[in-house]
Amino acid sequence: MQPEYAVNDYDCKRFHERKKYPAEIVFHHANRLYAGSLKNISLGGAYIETHSVNQFSTEDIVTLSIPFASGQNNINRKGRIKWLNNAGFAVEFV
Repeated sequence: MQPEYAVNDYDCKRFHERKKYPAEIVFHHANRLYAGSLKNISLGGAYIETHSVNQFSTEDIVTLSIPFASGQNNINRKGRIKWLNNAGFAVEFV
C-alpha cells in the first residue's frame, strides 16, 4: 500500500484526495470500543474526532466501522494513527 503522504524538500502532498464524509462511527483498539465522528476520508486514510483522543498514541492500530452513505451496511478498516491533536486523530489505512 502506498503511504498517505509524499514528502519532498519543499512540501508534503497527499497521494489521495480527502473527501468530507460526516458520519458517527465506532472503532476499537486493544479490546475496547470507542465512539467518534468521521470527518473526512480517502483511499489512504481518514480523520476521526473523538472525546477519547487522549487514550491513543501515534502508531496505535485501530479498527474503524465506517457506515456506507446509505446507512444500510458498514465496512471495517484497520488504520495506523499517524498524528493526533486535541480533537481527534488521523489514520493511514493498513
